[in-house]
Formats: sequence, C-alpha cells, structure tokens
Amino acid sequence: MKLVLTAFLLFLLPFSGVFAESDIRMKGLENRINHLENNTPSQTIHPITPCAGPKVREGKDINLSLAFLFWTARLDGLTYAKTGFGDLNQFSTFDKGDIYNVKWSWDPGFKAGIGWNFCHGCWDMSLQYTWFYTNVDDSKATQHYIIPGVKVYDPLALLGPTQFQKASAQYDLHYQVGDLELGRNFYVSKTLKLRPFFGFKGTWQKQDYNVFYETVPFVVALSPVAYSARFDHALWGVGGRGGCNSSWQFSKAFSFYGNLALSAMWLHYNVERKDLFSLTSQAVNVVDQKVVDTEGSLSMI
Repeated sequence: MKLVLTAFLLFLLPFSGVFAESDIRMKGLENRINHLENNTPSQTIHPITPCAGPKVREGKDINLSLAFLFWTARLDGLTYAKTGFGDLNQFSTFDKGDIYNVKWSWDPGFKAGIGWNFCHGCWDMSLQYTWFYTNVDDSKATQHYIIPGVKVYDPLALLGPTQFQKASAQYDLHYQVGDLELGRNFYVSKTLKLRPFFGFKGTWQKQDYNVFYETVPFVVALSPVAYSARFDHALWGVGGRGGCNSSWQFSKAFSFYGNLALSAMWLHYNVERKDLFSLTSQAVNVVDQKVVDTEGSLSMI
C-alpha cells in the first residue's frame, strides 16, 4: 500500500510544478501591467477632425462681428427718357439722341453678427443681419416747350408721341437680410480648415421707382400738363441656407479662404402702380386725374 501511494505522489509531482509555475507567471504579468498603468503618464487621444480655433481661454465663447459694406445696386429697364426723334410732319433735322437712365451710385451699408461656440463637438451658431440702402435719380430738361429736333418721349407710351419740357426719375432700394447658421469648424489636415454649415435665411426688400413728366400736349386752355407714374415693389421671403467655408493656412500670419453658400427661398412679391395726370396752369384750377391704379402679388420658390 505504501508503495502504491509513493508511486502516485511521484506521478503528480511534475504536474504540481507546472501549475505552480503558471500561477507565478500570471501573477508576475499582472504586477507588470499594474506597474505600467500606474507609472505611465496619460496621453490625450486626438480625434480624427480636431476643432479649429481661435478659442479664448476662460472665455464666454461668444463673439461679435461688424463689417462695413460699400455696394452698388443696378436694375435694368429704368429708362425714363429718350431724345433723337424726328417729326415727319415738319421734316426737321435733328441730332443723334441719347437714352437717359437714373445715375447709379455706390453707397455704404453694414453687416452685424453675433455667434457662440458650444461646449463640445466643435459646433457653433451664428446670427447675421445685413442692411443696405441706395437712392438715385436723374432728370432731363429742354430750354423751351418746343425745340425742333430735341424731344423727350414718354417711355410708358401712355400719352403717345408727346414732346416734353422736362422728365425726371427717382429710384430707391431698402435691402435687409438675416442669416441663422449652425456649423462645425475643424481641421482636415495640419493647414486646411473646413466649416460646413446649414441654417435659415430671411429677407425683406422694398423698391420704389417714380417718374415725372412736364409738357404742353394739348391746345385746350394751353395748360401745362404734369404726368407722374409711381411703381412700388415689396418683397419678403424665408428659406434654407447651406454651404461650406474653407481656409488654407500657408503661413502663421496669412491664409487663403473660400466660402460657398446656397439658398432656397420661398418669396412673396407685391407690386403696385399709380399714374396721375394733372393740369398745372395758373389760369385754371389744378385738376388731378388718376389714370392707372393696379396692384398684384405673386408667390414662388
């Protein structure tokens, strides 16, 4: 019996040594991992698209912007007078004529905005307001009521081929736009930054165009005649806006940038026209007669 027990213990001895050695190795490996975790300094793992600046330390993450604008607004089709028309009844000679439009100008405006950066994800939001106003005019006058070869005709063709003593026009534009954006500013490489954005856009615009003519087209009472036409155009709309801003920082102080924005808006137009005919002679009482009074509206995308 002792011989059998001794043989069995000798058989288990190698396996007990293997198990003891494996346990020692596992404990040693755990101790080395714990040592590395406790003594290795922590490293920040950078995201694939890190946030782009600038960012103020201990700031409120709110920014203000103000831009000065110097724009000119142009609109085709505002011809108010023409010269250079002959008269087949008189067979008179005349010089080469001209076409008269309002004299466009450059005028100031501004764009003001407020923005704020969110606490996470590089996201930001901004609100911008744009204001611009322009007012232009022009006039053409002859020396006398009748000058052969020098005639100014009504472009509206309401009074027919009538010779005018004076013609004038005035145009003004009120332009206002608001933009609300939500975007993310981040690096795609060491020197290239992108900021895709989307949001809403709204606008309100008003255009007024007034023309005025003075003439003596009628023999009745030889009364001077004044004719005026007023055009009012109001526009407002809302819609979506999206795009992307980019910047390539090729040096520490300078960069090239390119911005792209697209808008899809629902617009509502309201158009009015009023024409007034009046006799302005001192020999007769002033008589005002409205000859045109129309109004229309249109909505479109």
